[in-house]
Amino acid sequence: MRTDQILERAKALLAEEEGIEGRADEAQVSELLQGTKTVLSALYGPNSPQEKALDTGLVRAVDKGRGYDEHLYTQRHLLVGALRNVVAEIDAGFLGSLRGSITGEVLTDLLGLARESLGETGDGAKNVAAVLAAAAFEDTIRRLAKQEGIPEQHKLANVLTGLKDKGLVAGAQVGIAQSYLKFRNNAMHAQWDGIERAGVESVLGFTEQLILKHFA
Repeated sequence: MRTDQILERAKALLAEEEGIEGRADEAQVSELLQGTKTVLSALYGPNSPQEKALDTGLVRAVDKGRGYDEHLYTQRHLLVGALRNVVAEIDAGFLGSLRGSITGEVLTDLLGLARESLGETGDGAKNVAAVLAAAAFEDTIRRLAKQEGIPEQHKLANVLTGLKDKGLVAGAQVGIAQSYLKFRNNAMHAQWDGIERAGVESVLGFTEQLILKHFA
């Protein structure tokens, strides 16, 4: 769903809510809830911090021990607030930086899991870390290309070429990134003999630098 479609849907939900006379009933609040969660998921991604914050507020609204009508009123108020925030952020042009921040958080979590595995002993832990590092490296490269409007390519080598042509990967970074293509292939095809712990560390460090520069 495109941003303009998300904005249109959020405004339509708000218009429907404003058309309700008096307090909304359970069915109306339920419909508003489903619509709002669909908008949040489409805009920020599944299980986003925005959606989690809304869920927490909805649970607290029920836990306060008020009457049933009060629960519905509070929930309705929270949903309307979430939709108005969506409209405000899109209108203000905050979406690009916000998506970059969310992307950075997701990729950083993936790197964290890789480092956690690498901290354990044995080849099994090293191999798990290698797969996670390879996935983080490839995902970072592809997300960066998408963010910069570079046409999607099946081969990761072609994606790197696109980043190089735009100056997003330059100098020594080019050769380093290209050398990691073999690491990525070894990890994804379980060719463990070609992977060392030092290589995993190197890929993790390189990927972290890209994330800090482009998604932080």
